[in-house]
Amino acid sequence: GTGKTHLFRYLDNELKSEKAIIVYIDARTLGSAADYNNSSLALNRRCISLFKDIIDELYDKALNYIVYEAPKDAEKAIEALDNLSRSTSFKESLVITKEVTEKLNDSSSSEKNIGLNVNPKEIINIGLSRKKTNDEAIEVTTKYQTNELEKILFPDLNYWTKKLIEYADARIYFLIDEWSSLPLDLQPYLAEFLKRSFLAIPQVSIKIAALEYRSNFTLPLEKNNHIGFELGSDISTNLDLDDYYVFDRNPDAITNNFSEILYKHITNELPPNYLEENYSITTAKQFIKTIFTDSNNFQELVRASEGVIRDMINIFTLSFFDSQRQGKYKIDKKSVVESSRQWFERDKAQNLDEDLSQILRRIVDEVIGNKKSRSFLIPRELEKHDNIQKLFDARVIHFIKRGYSDKDNPGIRYNVYTLDYGTYVDLLNTSKKPELELIEYDQRQDEDFIIPFDDKRSIRRIVLTKDILE
Repeated sequence: GTGKTHLFRYLDNELKSEKAIIVYIDARTLGSAADYNNSSLALNRRCISLFKDIIDELYDKALNYIVYEAPKDAEKAIEALDNLSRSTSFKESLVITKEVTEKLNDSSSSEKNIGLNVNPKEIINIGLSRKKTNDEAIEVTTKYQTNELEKILFPDLNYWTKKLIEYADARIYFLIDEWSSLPLDLQPYLAEFLKRSFLAIPQVSIKIAALEYRSNFTLPLEKNNHIGFELGSDISTNLDLDDYYVFDRNPDAITNNFSEILYKHITNELPPNYLEENYSITTAKQFIKTIFTDSNNFQELVRASEGVIRDMINIFTLSFFDSQRQGKYKIDKKSVVESSRQWFERDKAQNLDEDLSQILRRIVDEVIGNKKSRSFLIPRELEKHDNIQKLFDARVIHFIKRGYSDKDNPGIRYNVYTLDYGTYVDLLNTSKKPELELIEYDQRQDEDFIIPFDDKRSIRRIVLTKDILE
């Protein structure tokens, strides 16, 4: 909900002014129902199915580019594109078993005679004869079967991709969205296919939007080898949107940013010039001033969203209609707080099972109940703990800063998290209300505080242990 798809769509639109073949791929649309999530099938078949869909997308976008841009060597570019496609359609026949039937005949016979001679002169012969013949056919069957294997010819794919770039006179951008929707066991193999096919070509850029804790780019092997992307070498993190939209780091800038996003989101859904013609609204600032009783109420809404744009839009929607229901023409703080509570209960709390609910309760009791704070530290070795990842995915805890080093424990690295607004919204007007604003370092220098931000603002030193998470 932080805007990954929106960011890719914006980049897609910006790149259209360049000589670029832009291949936007929603990973949720890859594969077929028969192959996609069928763990009984071989990994190679499942991966090839996904990868061929990516090549098909490249084929369509490249062909569209060649037709509309008409490069000088258009015919050669189309020929290279056809050869590129064929390099992923190579099939090889492999004889696993065959079936041959042989018939063997087995025959046997027997004969018995009984005779009586009465007179040598008058020959009278009385005889009894019995003859038996047996014929049996024995079939011996040997089975053979011919199986057709699909192969991807990486050298050919790499070669013809280079030729396509040369003849089309264009770069290639892969924008792969929703990577985390792919099965975890397939992700490193698909990454390996992309690496072998395209990473060695300077004119190809691959950008992936993914959720960190639901992604698996690398499968370690023996002797430090691996399958997939080598993080930091083959591919690296360019932008962490969770880190970018931390409200506490720069609340004024994030509030202004979110006001622009909300304003554009609303104007995009309304008829052209609707706000200007009916309310004389032409800027985000005017929109916020018109629809909220106070600009601080919108900042409270941004704080409640905890940097997640999707949550901000949904809380705004609830607040707007709550105000309309009560006959109010502007959104006040009470509506924001109540809508935030509703959104937490309807959307987030519903995704927590009983165990996670109990763990969240223990964290809330420790952080808010005992320390009257909302932020806490987790040692780096616990950042991949299953329950931390599940709470993070459910958006009931939020990331603030990675790799913080406390001056009192320089050998230990911490990640700083904060509890979701919905976990303490009912306490805002009570004596148990946590500290919402960060404390300036100059004002509080006792050992109970740490400084995770560059501008010397501090929070309470609260370190969660493994016992609380299990």
